[in-house]
Amino acid sequence: MNKWLTAGLLACAVCLPLAAQPYGNTEDEIVIEMHGEPAAVRPSVSIWNKTAPQLTRLFRGKDRTYVLYHVENVSTKDDILASEDGKEYAYVRYGSDDGSYRKFLFKAEDPQTFVACAANIADVLAVNKKYKVNLGVDRKDFLQAYEKQATLMNLVDNTAGKTYTVYQLNYSDINNKKPSPHYFMFDQDTLVRTFAGDDAYYNFVSQISAGNKKLTVQQKAAKQQRQAQLQKERQEAQERANRPVRKALVSGGTVEDQMYMPRAVNATPLPALTPSKIPAGTPLINQ
Repeated sequence: MNKWLTAGLLACAVCLPLAAQPYGNTEDEIVIEMHGEPAAVRPSVSIWNKTAPQLTRLFRGKDRTYVLYHVENVSTKDDILASEDGKEYAYVRYGSDDGSYRKFLFKAEDPQTFVACAANIADVLAVNKKYKVNLGVDRKDFLQAYEKQATLMNLVDNTAGKTYTVYQLNYSDINNKKPSPHYFMFDQDTLVRTFAGDDAYYNFVSQISAGNKKLTVQQKAAKQQRQAQLQKERQEAQERANRPVRKALVSGGTVEDQMYMPRAVNATPLPALTPSKIPAGTPLINQ
């Protein structure tokens, strides 16, 4: 009897763990498989080993965003430029004006498509002239290319308080084969204006000269006014110094003073004299 009881208890111990398992765990496990393609590697473009014509061929028809995402370098300037006739362009520069650079010009309106690029000073001046913009020119960079050909002049603008450095150059470029007089005006080391032709430059000089003359007249008139004021002040001081001293009796005085001196009218009476504690005639010795 004990054997059968022991065998029954062992059978229950074996079956209980199987019966205690949750019903849901008997179902098959659900596996979710995800499929995808790796993102395409964006090709980077090196701009430093390419000329302006090569970059033009590479980016023609592309927009500013495309250039910024594909050039392997980070731009050093990203701005909007206004031309002399008021048209706006998007401008991106890599490098610096006084060193190695690559400069790009795009249309300002979306999608900001490529217009032109420059890789050296000759490219920059050509783009400046064609589109009437200023991509930024450093004087040292300019002189490295044109110093032997240029004539140096100074232009003084007293109204603005500046002295400009101007270089006259018989200029030609890829778009303008026939040389003609051009004037490049620098404020310290930065190009601020370019004049195409003698008439344009000397008209500007005439405006500066007129402003200088007007300022000279104003300064001369102001100087004369200051001198007149100083002269008037000197004369008044001299008159006060030469004016005779007039005395009037306020109070007291000798009998003769009371008889002959004029008396002050409405004068403030002098305070009463305080008798000295030292007898008259006593010599005083400084200790």
